[in-house]
Amino acid sequence: METGNEIMSFERMFKPKNVLIYDAKPKISFFVDGFIRQGYNLENLYLVSTKVEELLGVKCIKSVEDVPVDSIDLVILSVRRDNLIKELSNLLSRKKIKFIHIFTAGTGEFDEKGAKIERKIKEILNAYPSTRSIGPNCMGLYCPHGKIAYYSSFPIESGEVGLIFQSGDLHSKMVKFGARRYNLRYSKGVSVGNCVDIQVSELLQYLNNDNETQVICVYFEGLPVLQENEGRKLFEVFKNMKKPVLFMRGGRTERGQAAVLTHTGSLASKSNIWKAIFKQTPIIEVPPSLDELIDYTYLFSTHLQSYKDRKKEVEYPKSKNVLVILWSGGFGILATDLLTELGLNLPIISGKKLDTLKQIYPIRVGSLTNPLDIPWIVSRKVYLEVCKAAIDDTVDLVLVVTDAWRTLDDEKFTNFYSNLLGIRKHVESLDKIFVIILPQYPSESRKTLSNRLKNDGFFVYESIESAAKSFLKLYEYGKKRKVAS
Repeated sequence: METGNEIMSFERMFKPKNVLIYDAKPKISFFVDGFIRQGYNLENLYLVSTKVEELLGVKCIKSVEDVPVDSIDLVILSVRRDNLIKELSNLLSRKKIKFIHIFTAGTGEFDEKGAKIERKIKEILNAYPSTRSIGPNCMGLYCPHGKIAYYSSFPIESGEVGLIFQSGDLHSKMVKFGARRYNLRYSKGVSVGNCVDIQVSELLQYLNNDNETQVICVYFEGLPVLQENEGRKLFEVFKNMKKPVLFMRGGRTERGQAAVLTHTGSLASKSNIWKAIFKQTPIIEVPPSLDELIDYTYLFSTHLQSYKDRKKEVEYPKSKNVLVILWSGGFGILATDLLTELGLNLPIISGKKLDTLKQIYPIRVGSLTNPLDIPWIVSRKVYLEVCKAAIDDTVDLVLVVTDAWRTLDDEKFTNFYSNLLGIRKHVESLDKIFVIILPQYPSESRKTLSNRLKNDGFFVYESIESAAKSFLKLYEYGKKRKVAS
């Protein structure tokens, strides 16, 4: 909601000073578990229950009237849908409430009776303009700084990725998979469900001005039935986004649109409209793949963070030129075909540059033309010298394909790792992107190496394809930003 130049603040929704859960019961104890894991002040967590005395050690209160405060920042409302209207009205008539998370499902996405319930919810909320609501039919909120989460498995550390999802399960998997795969950490996340009140456009505006958020991910199923102007507002917000928005749309196919109606009851838009939207705005379209969204988020967030750490203005790739460094001729051929088919360029090294490389390393086995196929020397100083001579301003992406090592504490590995650090330093001095490809397979040594690389700030992908697709999205965003400026 925007009043003049004022953007609706959701700060108290993500960082509530007090929280009321109604009706608290064992079935939804995961909410309490999430608050406990995040370290929320349990003295400010009020559980109202008509059935149980306590949940996970937190004592319950018998009625809303017995809650010892008049104003509540966040209410999590979980009641049967047949009681939803009555209980919502009861809460609002007894307490001053800033935000309500309506957890209850079985509304507009379910049947006509549920749709009528949603219309009545909107009427009630319109009568209390100082109260805003997410849902119904949503998992809710996650904010490590606010010490709130609906699952105990969510990381307690904060990051700079913001999430707006119309699916609670996808939101949960984005948090957990991203954290475990790439050590991603998040600033704020919200599963918005059916969007009877608070809209995706409002949340985007808020995160666009949020100092704790650098990259925003959205999973969107369609426009809400009860908000006629949301499509126009969303487009206007898209045009004015200052931060990267990775936008994954559900319901791209006719069959997918039918599934949307039974999930959030949203109205999926035509694909040709979305093509025009992506063309006219800086928003980055993500295919219907959670894996790809996580891959892209990893590159975007880490890339922006590296410039923030160095206190430099962010640079984006200027070309699609890539240099591949490996030690396998066959793998090099496959990599060349794959990267070329994806739309990347592998400039052939020739002329004076090739002569220089041969002077540094008079190669007898392999190739110095791109891919650099240089086996047997990865632990030698000449490996770093060759790589640095090959990496210049003509390439924007450097891929080193490697494998797990049997041991990570012998001299050969130590020298190899030192070479990787040297390559990264050189690549970053040119404001280019350096990625290590470490193929995934069951191996403790591979897992150990992957964790070490990530902890030391290296980009690590499991395949050339995932790295290349992520890079192309970063390149696309850079082009859009350049046009916008």
